Order: sequence, then C-alpha cells, then structure tokens
Amino acid sequence: MARENGSDMAREIDPAAQACLDEHLSAWPQLAHRIYRQLMHELHSREVVTVDEIYEQTLTACSLQADAAPEVSEVEATNRLIRDYAIRYLTREQIDEAVSMARKREEADALRSIVSLPSVSFRVLADRVRRFCSVDTTTRRIEPEEAIGIRVGLIRHLVSDQLEFIGVAKRFLTIRDMDVIIQHIIGPEHGMGRIGGKAAGMFLAYKILVGDPSADPEPQASRPAGVPATPVDPSPPREPLKVSIPESYFLRSDVIDEFLELNGLGEYQTQKYKSPEEIRSQYPLIRQEFRKGRFPPAIVERLRQMLLSLGTVPLIVRSSSLLEDRFGTAFSGKYASVFVPNQARGDLRQRVVSNQGRLEQRVRALLTAIAEVYASALGPDPLLYRRAHDLIDYQEDMGVLIQKVVGVQHGNYYLPAFAGVAFSRNEYRWSPRIRREDGLLRLVMGLGTRAIERVGNEYPRMVALGEPTLRPESQPQEIIRNAQRSVDCINLATNRFETISIDALLAEGMDFPMLDRIMSIRRDGALYQPPSAFLTEDPRNLTVTFDKLLRDTDFPATLREMLRRLEGAYRRPVDVEFAHDGTDLYVLQCRAQSEMAQASRTVVPADVPRDAVLFRASRYVRTGQIDDIEYVVYVPPEEYDALTTRERRVEVGRAIGSINHALHDRRFILVGPGRWGSNDLRLGVPVTYADINHARMLIEVARERDGYVPEVSFGTHFFQDLVEANILYLPLYPDDPATQWNNAFFDGRCEPIGSLLPDGESLGSVIRVLHVPAACGGRKLRVVMDGNTDTAIGYLV
Repeated sequence: MARENGSDMAREIDPAAQACLDEHLSAWPQLAHRIYRQLMHELHSREVVTVDEIYEQTLTACSLQADAAPEVSEVEATNRLIRDYAIRYLTREQIDEAVSMARKREEADALRSIVSLPSVSFRVLADRVRRFCSVDTTTRRIEPEEAIGIRVGLIRHLVSDQLEFIGVAKRFLTIRDMDVIIQHIIGPEHGMGRIGGKAAGMFLAYKILVGDPSADPEPQASRPAGVPATPVDPSPPREPLKVSIPESYFLRSDVIDEFLELNGLGEYQTQKYKSPEEIRSQYPLIRQEFRKGRFPPAIVERLRQMLLSLGTVPLIVRSSSLLEDRFGTAFSGKYASVFVPNQARGDLRQRVVSNQGRLEQRVRALLTAIAEVYASALGPDPLLYRRAHDLIDYQEDMGVLIQKVVGVQHGNYYLPAFAGVAFSRNEYRWSPRIRREDGLLRLVMGLGTRAIERVGNEYPRMVALGEPTLRPESQPQEIIRNAQRSVDCINLATNRFETISIDALLAEGMDFPMLDRIMSIRRDGALYQPPSAFLTEDPRNLTVTFDKLLRDTDFPATLREMLRRLEGAYRRPVDVEFAHDGTDLYVLQCRAQSEMAQASRTVVPADVPRDAVLFRASRYVRTGQIDDIEYVVYVPPEEYDALTTRERRVEVGRAIGSINHALHDRRFILVGPGRWGSNDLRLGVPVTYADINHARMLIEVARERDGYVPEVSFGTHFFQDLVEANILYLPLYPDDPATQWNNAFFDGRCEPIGSLLPDGESLGSVIRVLHVPAACGGRKLRVVMDGNTDTAIGYLV
C-alpha cells in the first residue's frame, strides 16, 4: 500500500489535484459528504488504501488528537484523511470523475424518490430527469442495480404501466433515453400521462436495434411465465443496425381529458356500455362533435411551435392509446391514423397533413386530425374489441403520435420508395423450403397502407425472408397479373391522400428512388432485371417485383436480423411496420405478434363418407379444429357479384354484422366471396372486426373463372382481427380439382333471413343462413385443419 507509519503519505501533494478538489468542494458544498465517500471508493478500488485502513487510521488520529483538538469529529477526521490521500494519489481527471459520479448518485437518489411516488407532475419529473442528464456524460454509468429502479419508475409514469412491456423496456431504455422522450412530449406541465402503446413500441424497437448493448443491466433475464422458448438468442446484439425512426412528437394521454372537459364531451365516455347498434348509429355524430372541439391554448401553442420546428414536411397523426400494441391485444387498425386535411379512405380514415400553406392553416388541420384520432376511440370496432377482450372497464386514454412521413417528393407526390410489414414468424408457407422462424414480409411500393390493408385486385410482394427470391407464383403471367399497379401517396398540390397508378407516378419522372430495384422489365411475356440503375423503359412495360432488391441487396438479411433481435428482446414473436426513403430504413411500429390459441395436433380423418363432406381444401391451411357448428352463413359469390350498386354491397356487410350479433351465442361460420374486408367492394364483403367477431371461422371462396383468387390475408390488420378473436381462416378454391365442395348443401334449404333480420328479406338470395341440424338430419358440422399436411375438411357428424 502507498503509505508509511499510519497516516504518513509516501507521495507529495499534487497542486493541480488539490486545486481541483478545493474547487469542487467550493462549488458543491452540499455534496461534500457524497464527494468524500466517492473519493474513498476510488482510493479503495485503485488499491491506494482500503476502506478499513481509512477507518483504522481515523480512529488512531482521533485518539492522538483527543486532547489537542477535541472539537474535531470522527467524520471530519475521516474526510481530512481521504482528502490527503486523494490530492497525493489521484490525478485531476480522476478527481473530476469521482465528483461527477458523486453528483450523478445524488441526482439519481433524488430522481428515485420522485419516480417512486404514485403520482407526480410532469414538470417535477422532467426537471429531475434533466438534472440527472446534465451531469457529465463521460463519467462511468451508475451501477445497473441503481439504474433499474429508476428506469422502471420512469417507464411506468411516462410510457406504459403494462408489466410485460416494462419487463422488456427496462433492459433497453436508459434514463437518458427517457430524457429524449421528455423533450418531445406535449402536455400540461402540472398533469401527467403516457405516450401510449404505438409510440412506446416504436421507440423501444429502435433502442433495441441501435442501442448500446452494455446498457442492458440484465441480459439473461428469464422468459415470462407461459411464454414458449424461442430459438433466438435473447442477449443484446453487438453491432447496432442501420435503422432510424421518423422525427416524432408525443401528445400525452392526459390531453384528451382536458379536451373532453373543455368541450363538454365527457358524456360520451359511457358509449362503451351501450349496445352495438347504439354505438354504430351514434358514432358519426360523435366524430362531428369532436372535430368541432377546441383545444387548451397552451397545447395549441406547443403544437404551433412544433410545426415551426418541423417545417413543411408532410405529417401523419397516429393513435397511440394506452391499450394499443399491448402484449396479447394489439388493436390493429382499430383507431385512426390520420394524414390530414380530411379525405376519408376506408376504415383507416387516412387523411393528408401535407403541412403546406400558412402556419395557422397547418395548425387547424393538425388539430382536426388529433380530434379525429380522439373520436376513433369511441368507434364500434375498438369498443367491441375491448368488450370481447374483457377490457371494457379499463379507463382508456388516448395518446397521439405525430410524425414526419417517411418519403421523398417526386413531382407533386410525396411517398417512400417502399414500405411494408414484417413478421418474425411465418404462418403462410407456400413451399417446404420455407421455415416458420425465418419470418415473412409484405412489401409494397409507396406508402405502406397497401401492405396492411386489403385493397383492390392487386397484391403486395410476399417474401419468405429465409428464401427471399422464392415466390408464391410460378409463372411470369401470374406474377404480372397479381403485381401492384397503384401506389398510395400524398398529393402536395391538392393536400390529399391519394391512390394513383404507377404509370401516373412515373410520368412525373423516372428518377424515383431505387426504381431499378423495385421494377422488372416486361418483354414478350417474360420479366427481366433492369441492366442499370437508370431506367429508360416506357413505364407501361414495367412491373413491380422487387426482384433486384431481394436478390442483390442486403435488405432481406437486414430485415431478418432485425426481426431476430426484436423477437429475442421481446421473447415472443413480433411484427414490425417499416418504410424506406431510398436512403434509410425506418421503423414505424413494433408489437408482439398476435398468435391464435395453440391447437393441439390435429389429424384429418381419411374415412369420411363423401356425402358427409361439405368441403375439402389443400392450400394455405393452418392448424385448428371446430366442433358442433350449428349455422353456416353463406354469401354465394355469383349472387354477390350480381349486385350492381355500392349501396347494395354495403347493405350486405351491414346485414352480416347484424347476423353476427344475432348469433353471438351460437356456433357459426362465415363463407363467402374472397377478400372480405377489402376496400374494393367488388372483391369481397365490406366488413370490419365488429361485424365478424362472434364467428368461429371465415372461409373465403374463390371461383377461378372470376379472374382473381382471394389474397391470403396473413399480415393485414384484417387477419390480425381473425387471430385475436380466435377465428379460424381458410381460403377455398372450389374449381381446383384437389378441392371438394358440396354444392347440394350450400345451395340447399336455408333459414328465412327474416327470422334473424326482420328488414333483411330483400337479401334472402345474397345471404343464406344454413341451419346445419335442420338441413342434415340433426347432425352438426365439424372442421379439422392440419397445417403440417396442408389439408382441411368440413364434414357432418
């Protein structure tokens, strides 16, 4: 050790170290006790002198000085001794670091006291976080055990109170990350609310992918009870991935309470207890009332300053409710995401915030969009979804996520090069070469709305990430027929969200980002890769395939690795929405992937008499079984196709919703023309979650002579609805020789629709309600599906 004869020092005093320590003690007199304690730890850890030796020397010194200096306490003597050692054996830099650690621990203790309170104002919490983060960032981190409690408290106050989310987030969101969130939060200073599920999932995913692995204080934390093991390594990655998130602001969940009180709209909080018919009929009025609502002046001013900071880039205003993107209840597509000003598009109610024009116009458009998001919490889909998942009594508050739209300007249009949704587990495997754990990607050119919703008679590119060049289609003609022909974009000239043809987009110029990697050249019935980065072909000879992107770039590997890391961190399958502007990849959303209740191993019986079989299928089958089916609600494709007006098709969708409610306590399945829930009413019955949530199964029927087949809906919000409601799904192709279809049953005697819908007699030929026991001698329908053998059967028992 570095001392001789008790407290005698072996080294001379370092004047620089002495001046440094005196300066710190003068600047932080209230921290003197903590500074001395930290210096003692430094001396001990550097093996200059042990803690025990410090105390022994202090006792010796005190006994020797008892008569000469009785006023000197043991604490003062200890501090003097620590000081003497420090200014001899520690450098100025080491003293600086020790003092910074002392300050950091002081702020950590104060912050820990604040976050442990059951309620605290945002201003107090934000001030304490900023004070902690103002301490020198070059200093060592406080110990993980010290940080973890603070992280949990901050997450609980600002982000989410869901224990499963906190269990993941505390490993990756540091205290300084919370300061970043605080800097982008908008809400009353004396209130407190959270940023909501969608914002939380996006930010957490980003930190998992790019954060410092050493920030994880417990990388080997155990898997949550009941969650199956995954083959991925849950430890943090070594190298950050090259991903970004859009510049984002978070309107706290408590702002909606001020909005409701200011506008006298609190009475609508009881909508959740009303009947489905009342919820549906009153929702249009509620939307109008909310759109006319005023916001607190302080919130309006904060939003105005935000717009000044962001500039005139297009914005998206997204729901971020406290219930959204939770483990087990994703609320996929239930709330509004709004590109403003207002142009409705299907159930998403997407609108363009082109964010152009005078500032006050932009502010008004933004406020209208936020009000629209607030109103969406009282719509039939989210309320009936909450009721089905026993969440109806939860005090639902709505946060709002305001983001720059990822993209580039191309002529008058603004859109990303491509976007989509990726799943860490692939339940749609069209080849034995595809592995479930490799993941699945739905990829589209332009805004990702066409990847997550069921739109017109065209398809996203389905990519099995382990075999990215392996397509479901085998022939060029089939690829061309199913290829994307339209893009969703923002028209900056009209301030509208629009769907335009790809030909119209490329008429603005052929310099669209990554065009050669998105398109293939169509010539003589075949498809060819562009020979160079710049395309000179007539746009009419181009087809969206993404072949070059998937074959010649690391994009599939990046997505696969991203999903692997996120699943490892979440310790369960995940899905991720993303966009690419031609330069950077952006994460837009991440949540635990919805999974259907696991069916035990099923065996499709081989000895069923042919006359007892109602259908057999052998394409895109998932495992599941339903017994004792009493009703089949059947929409004959030819009858639906014969409807000539939009109004009649909408009427069919409403009638299905009414039948769904009437049969809520019966076991029934839905069967009808492919692409249910599509925004193109010609291609399928226009239904939402609230119209189908009591059904046990949905069978989408495709007659190949119709010129299309039903898109397998895996990955869309509609499919997430089926999964979370535990509704089995099966596409069925009656004209396929391998498919068996019992025309005699489906065209046979049915219940008068008036018995379920007094006003539905005019739809009697379009909606057939088949009571299985009445039609089949008391027998009921059983459906057995085996995803391992890709076979399914529905038969009478």
